[in-house]
Amino acid sequence: MKRFLLCLIGILLVTVESSITNYIDIYGVSFSLVLVYCTIISLYLDELEAGIIGAIIGLTKDITVGGVFGVNALILFAVCYGISTLREKIYKESYITIGTLVLITSIFDSMVNITATTLVYNSYGILTMVLKGIVIIPIINSILSLIIYKLFKKNILKLKEE
Repeated sequence: MKRFLLCLIGILLVTVESSITNYIDIYGVSFSLVLVYCTIISLYLDELEAGIIGAIIGLTKDITVGGVFGVNALILFAVCYGISTLREKIYKESYITIGTLVLITSIFDSMVNITATTLVYNSYGILTMVLKGIVIIPIINSILSLIIYKLFKKNILKLKEE
């Protein structure tokens, strides 16, 4: 039941992200609720659970948002699986840890998306994409993750108990 609810919340966040937050521009980019969500929940799930939830949410994002099909599923699977393998080795209750993990996963997400977009669409604005994808988006997502973690810390820590 917990896995189903986590997956459902992720799918709802994909809907919110594609219909509302994509239209909120901060320095020409928007933040990623789904990436922040997957990063945080992966700290409290085992590898298989986190990987499957990440892949399902990523496929849903690929279907609804568009772009290069399968890239978001692979990114979110890799992020969820990678963080869940590290969950025993890091201190999860620290704001610095959460912010740093989201910063790293945002850079990974941006680099893979920039590479896929450049290869498939022969995009030439690579300098702008790199500036936005490797500097601006990770900082915005990290700040967002700290706010979300502060607001929902009690609910997130319940994942650890179950």
